[in-house]
Amino acid sequence: MTTDLLLVFPYFFDGRSKHWQFPPLGIGYIASYVRERGYKVRILDCTFLDRKEAEERIRRERARVVGIYSMLSMVRTAKELAAHAREVSELVVAGGPMPSAYPSMFLGAFDAVVQGEGEITVAELLDAMDGRSEPKFGRVKGVWLASHLNGGKIEHTGPRPLVRDLDSLPFPARDLYDHQLYQSYYRNNFGYAMTSMIASRGCPFSCDFCWRPDYGRIYRYRSPEKIAEEMEEIRYRWGYERIWFADELFIASKKHVLKLCDEIVKRGIDVKWECLSRVDLFDAEIARAMKRAGCYKVIFGLESGDDYVLNALMKKRITVAQSKAAVAAAKRAGIKVGAFFILGYPGETSETMLKTIKLASSLPLDYFSITIPYPLPGTGLYERVKDRMETFEWEKPMHGWDHRLLFRHDFSLEKLRYGMWKARLQWKLRRKLRPLYILLKPYELYTDWRFKRMV
Repeated sequence: MTTDLLLVFPYFFDGRSKHWQFPPLGIGYIASYVRERGYKVRILDCTFLDRKEAEERIRRERARVVGIYSMLSMVRTAKELAAHAREVSELVVAGGPMPSAYPSMFLGAFDAVVQGEGEITVAELLDAMDGRSEPKFGRVKGVWLASHLNGGKIEHTGPRPLVRDLDSLPFPARDLYDHQLYQSYYRNNFGYAMTSMIASRGCPFSCDFCWRPDYGRIYRYRSPEKIAEEMEEIRYRWGYERIWFADELFIASKKHVLKLCDEIVKRGIDVKWECLSRVDLFDAEIARAMKRAGCYKVIFGLESGDDYVLNALMKKRITVAQSKAAVAAAKRAGIKVGAFFILGYPGETSETMLKTIKLASSLPLDYFSITIPYPLPGTGLYERVKDRMETFEWEKPMHGWDHRLLFRHDFSLEKLRYGMWKARLQWKLRRKLRPLYILLKPYELYTDWRFKRMV
C-alpha cells in the first residue's frame, strides 16, 4: 500500500554530548490527525540516523506527499532532504517555526509551505490531491504555494485559524516513534526513560527574545482529563517513567493546574514530570499541589538579575524579587529547581551582567543554563540587532562555553564566555562548600574586577 504522507524530522543527533532527545511531537499530532481521515502515514525521525540512511529511506518510501519540519537549526538540512524527496514524491511541503515565519525562504526548495498549526491544513492538502474536496490547493487555508503550482506566481491562501478545542485533536501517533531507541538512550545516559507531551498551546506574553510563529499568542489548554489520560498512555502503554511538559507556558491558569494535579492524584498515575513556569504565576499552593501530583522539577526563565534588564530590555514583566520567591516556594515544597539566564542582552552593562552572575550562582538551584542572546527571526531582539547580524546559521553549542555570537556585540565573546564560566564556577563552589564559600569571597571580588576590565 502506497504511503500517502511521510513526515520528516530532519535533526541528526551527533552524540557529542548528553542532551535530552524527544520524538517530534508536532509531526506526531499531524500524523494522528491525518491517519484518522484514512490516509497511510509514516514518520521519518532522523535523530538517531545518519544522513545517507535518511536520504535512502525518503527515496525508498516514495510517499505521495513528504512534509519536512524545520526550525532555525534545521533549515539547511531540511532543504537538502527536500531535494531527494522531490525526485520521488508528488508534493513536498515545509512546516514548523522557520517556514511559518519565512515561507519565501523555503519555496524554492519546496512546493508549498504550511504556515502555523498543521493538522487540519495537511489533511486538507491530501484531500485536495485525493479528490475528496475541490482539487485546488488554493482553497486550503494556511498554505503558501510555490509559483510552479500556481501559474507562475507565489500565492498565500490566507491564514488558518488556530485550533481552539485542543481536546478535539487525537493524541500524537506514538506508535510511529521508535521508543526502543529513545528509551535506550535515556537509560544509558540518565538511568531512566523520559518523553515529552504538551498540555497547552500558545503564550499570551511578549518577551523580547521569544519566537512563536506556529502556535501564536492565544493560550489554549487541554482538559485535565485528556492530559491525565495521555500521561497514563505514556506511562503504562509505552513504559516511560518521566514526562517533560514541553508547553511554552505550562502554568497560565492556577485553577486549571490545580484541577490537573487533582486528576493525576485521583488516577494514581505513577509517573514523575517536570515543566516550565513563569515566576509570577508560581506560588506555594501550586508548588504543593504539583509536588503531590508527581512534579519533581520546575524550570524558570529567570533570565537576568536586574529589574531594568528584565522589563525595559527583555519585556519579561517580572522582578528579581518574584524570581527569588518562586525558587524558594518550589524548594520548600521539595521540588527541584532549574533556571535559564541570558548574559549580555543588548543594552546591558558590566554591572547588570554581574548582578545576573551573582543571582545565578547564589540561588539554591539544582540546575541552570546561562547563554548569550540568540536573535531569532521575528523577535523584538532580532529587530534591534538585524543590522548587526553576521550570520544566520545557528548550531546548538556542544558545551556551555562554545557559544558564538550571531551579531556584532557591544562586548567581546571572550568577556561573555568568561562571565558564563564565572557564574557556573561560583554556583558549583557554593553548592560544594556551603558556609565555607565565604572564604572564597576575595576570589569572587577579584573575578568581578577582572570581568569589568574586559571589553
